[in-house]
Amino acid sequence: MNIRLLIHDSAACTQDTGTELALRGEPEGTAVMAITQTAGRGRSGRTWVSPPGKGLALSLILRPRLPAQEVPLLGMLASVAVAEVVEAKGVRQVELKWPNDVLVTGRKIAGILSEARMSGRVAEFVIIGLGLNVNSELLDFPAEFRDHVTSLFLCTGLHWDLEQEARSFLERAAALYERVEQEGARFIPRLWMARWAHRGRIMKRDGITGTGESIDDDGALLLRTPDGTLQRIHSGEAEPVKQP
Repeated sequence: MNIRLLIHDSAACTQDTGTELALRGEPEGTAVMAITQTAGRGRSGRTWVSPPGKGLALSLILRPRLPAQEVPLLGMLASVAVAEVVEAKGVRQVELKWPNDVLVTGRKIAGILSEARMSGRVAEFVIIGLGLNVNSELLDFPAEFRDHVTSLFLCTGLHWDLEQEARSFLERAAALYERVEQEGARFIPRLWMARWAHRGRIMKRDGITGTGESIDDDGALLLRTPDGTLQRIHSGEAEPVKQP
């Protein structure tokens, strides 16, 4: 996959820009980055807080040749790529939260938003969105987020170049994606689980409470409920239950 990075001073949402480019026929590997993102979004329509010039907002176009049920694994692949890039900065305790968040010592440093345009059971394209807290300080975030977030700056005490971090992510994502093209996507859950923050923890999702047991071949979360039933969770978020 050949990477082409387009850098915008400002964009409402790089996911929307990426979608527009994909619809116009831009090839796989095209990525758009915004120094300032004015209407960034995360999963479930949530607002993504992106302090101007401090956070990396990036969206990558993929055109995968995968079965429809495996397309969600690409978001997990992207979160692994982010974790590896962050760890390469000397940051420790980099873990993943299902489905696609990246944590450092339990605090969120990055999130992935994967959006697919399907035609029947085939993906026309997938837009992989990355929000990475790079040079953010705690005061850059709303007060209610400050106990739950971190950034590369807060972890290392160093400032980082946004474009270089974008290229580092894209290079690592491209290498992992090349493996997908060669052998399929079934290796992704194993790679992801090696960094899973909540394996063996009690978790809750929409009234279902169970122990995080595994990740299925299609990226579904498997929870073992107290009666021994194995529940498959395909979407949304499962939160760890605080223990007394």
